[in-house]
Amino acid sequence: MLTIEPTNICNLHCPLCVTGNGTMERPNGRMDFSTYTRLIDELSDRALYVVFFNQGEPFIHRRFTELVAYAHRRGLYTTTSTNAHYFDPATAEATVRSGLDTLVISVDGATQETYSRYRAGGSLAKVLQGIRNLVAAKQRLRSKTPYLFMQFLLMQHNEHELPAMAQLARELGVDRFLKKNIQVETLEEARAWLPSEERYRRYHLTESDFAVKSGRGVCPRPWLTTMVNWDGTVVPCCFDKNGHHTTGDLRTACFAEVWEAGAYQQFRRRMLTQRASIDICRNCNQGIGLFV
Repeated sequence: MLTIEPTNICNLHCPLCVTGNGTMERPNGRMDFSTYTRLIDELSDRALYVVFFNQGEPFIHRRFTELVAYAHRRGLYTTTSTNAHYFDPATAEATVRSGLDTLVISVDGATQETYSRYRAGGSLAKVLQGIRNLVAAKQRLRSKTPYLFMQFLLMQHNEHELPAMAQLARELGVDRFLKKNIQVETLEEARAWLPSEERYRRYHLTESDFAVKSGRGVCPRPWLTTMVNWDGTVVPCCFDKNGHHTTGDLRTACFAEVWEAGAYQQFRRRMLTQRASIDICRNCNQGIGLFV
């Protein structure tokens, strides 16, 4: 599986996101189309699945549907996640025509008040209209794809709206409704944002601490998948949001060279012997899952 960041720029200001809250340490930008096509050309006979997402809203990339179409023509399964603020009828149709297989749409509240508590700067009405435009475009073009997954991020302030969200998903005609647990970085964030329902958390929470619920000790990601940032730098996975564990740069090397290079091999060895010492692994949900 190949994860590609089209851009790390976003239109919203979500408080638990390094892009949204302004703590992103990497420069902002959009992936160069030629860098992208070289990567897909090299990996189209090795990769099966492309995820277009990391830190940022993918549809801010001006050529995003072209990125998708390029991978689709080479037989790759494609998916992305969006806050759905850019789906006017024309963009909705272009998205369907691109060949995108799955589209995850974040909708974290059934009312504007609840929605904007986390999706700061967002408009629930615009999101819902965007979903309707996508459903209509699929019907008009007689396309089963993209499969539309409406995702609800469960938090302390919105968990009471779960039944209303499930009903809203049915009314909109999406293909699936997903309930996702949230990631926090500090005890203060845990107290402020984690839902009261224990089953909706990925953490154990006490008065003085929080910790990821135990899962599998082994992570296969450094051997099976990789993360390519918008500027062509490569990191082991999406938990390295600020690029602290860069293993190569596709602007100066091909992917095979990066994949087999000493920096990547060193990270893999450390994963096997000292995983607990790796900062991005301490808050990882590997073995637990994202959805409830």
